[in-house]
Amino acid sequence: MSLLTQPHVMAPEFRASPTWLDTENLVPGGAESAQDAELTNVLLRASAWADSLVDQPLAAHAHTEQLRVTVGRDGRVSVHAAHSPVRAVTALAYGTPPDLTAVTDLSGVWIEDRVQILTGLGALGGFPGLEFGTPRSGGEVYVRVGYVAGFTSTVLTADVTASATSLTVADPTGIYPGDVLRLWDPGAEEAVTVASGYVPGSTTVGLVGAVRSAHGAGVGVSALPADVHQAVICRAAALLLREPTAGGDDFVDAPFGPTAHRSSRRTRASDLIAEATGLLARYRRVR
Repeated sequence: MSLLTQPHVMAPEFRASPTWLDTENLVPGGAESAQDAELTNVLLRASAWADSLVDQPLAAHAHTEQLRVTVGRDGRVSVHAAHSPVRAVTALAYGTPPDLTAVTDLSGVWIEDRVQILTGLGALGGFPGLEFGTPRSGGEVYVRVGYVAGFTSTVLTADVTASATSLTVADPTGIYPGDVLRLWDPGAEEAVTVASGYVPGSTTVGLVGAVRSAHGAGVGVSALPADVHQAVICRAAALLLREPTAGGDDFVDAPFGPTAHRSSRRTRASDLIAEATGLLARYRRVR
């Protein structure tokens, strides 16, 4: 998996969550900027752990696969995508390596259950055993398919005033007309819907209606499900609760809750890991 450069949960959202943890002294004696940077590092590690656990990137990303598939009796092929949910197919080619035939019209590509990519194949001059026509039923064909998978996860790059009808984001990957995105801005969270006229790939995202509140640059804009956010928060909290040990459990008994600073009978960090693991179970990659 590629290097994760932005956490799935931003620092303000974590601080607003009921973890009762002190995040203002992560770097002893450090300035506020140092505390923010270290908390972001912890959230990055927690987010990378979540991706590793489910065996695929959760944030929206472009992915390309090369594989062999069997041609069905109707002349169609079905590709089970390695990453999900599949949002759009961006490229498709088939044939005999290295001379693959690119499909220029992708309008006939069908995405089923957000993971299965189905399409018919056109003429394949020179395909083994054929001079003209489509690959034979039951035969194998080499396919290279590019697609966008995962959930939008980005940030605002410019302030948004109340009643604004568009957002400017850092990474538009995975944003499509009709999508519902959430602005994870503590105290002013809200959901917005992408306008039908939005052109995928543009960093300026038009909305259906207007935002209710003002939001500052850096606010998280995401289509990641809330349980993924909670899983990352649990993992990050466990990392912050961890203490140096010599052997024994990976996570020692550590308090968690309103009395975390004085109680030794609160939920252990290992329990938070178990909760995070359970929350992410439904997002595991299915091979």
